[in-house]
Amino acid sequence: MRWLWVRHGETDMNRQKRYLGHSDVPLNERGKGEAVELAKRWTGLIDGPVRLYASDLCRCVQTAQPLAQVWGTQVVTVPALRELSFGDWELFTYEQLMKTDEERATRWYNDPFACSPPNGESLEQLGERVDSWLRGVLAELMHRATGTGDRKTRQPQEEPPKTVVIVTHGGVIRWFQAAWLEQDPGRYWQVDGARHGEALLVDWDGQRWTAQSVTK
Repeated sequence: MRWLWVRHGETDMNRQKRYLGHSDVPLNERGKGEAVELAKRWTGLIDGPVRLYASDLCRCVQTAQPLAQVWGTQVVTVPALRELSFGDWELFTYEQLMKTDEERATRWYNDPFACSPPNGESLEQLGERVDSWLRGVLAELMHRATGTGDRKTRQPQEEPPKTVVIVTHGGVIRWFQAAWLEQDPGRYWQVDGARHGEALLVDWDGQRWTAQSVTK
């Protein structure tokens, strides 16, 4: 089974280098163009059926819509795929944060796994919700791939997707790369994360993940 992890397109807040966690802002014109170009690039490269998930925040849904049109499928929105919540620091720039809350910000930068922004999340909490969702989806899809049908109705099961597409945020993709691909969450800041409008293609053989490519 192939999985395509997609980072949403650019927003004005991204361009201004603001911490954009659970704040729900739309794509800017460049971001909309990135979404369209990504859909064009993957036209014909993935055979169906396709399962398409997206964070329920606007910037991810907007990025997913051109892909849904290409593959003729629906976007399934998932709150668990949201970016890390920055709590009271949402929409701050680094410079603003260091001026207004330097002590707490420094503690968080030094240990983001254990520390969290005020009223926000730690990386450990982000990882817990992403891992829980991912394990659930894997279990469901593996059951479909090996099952023979519904015993009560004797109806055949829905054909499992050959490709799962996940449109989400940079922090979520970085977590997947470190914790699942490299099996070392401590590598979170060392992995090469995806840029806006980029896609990470990985294979799942039932036992392990293998990265294939990162494309824009």
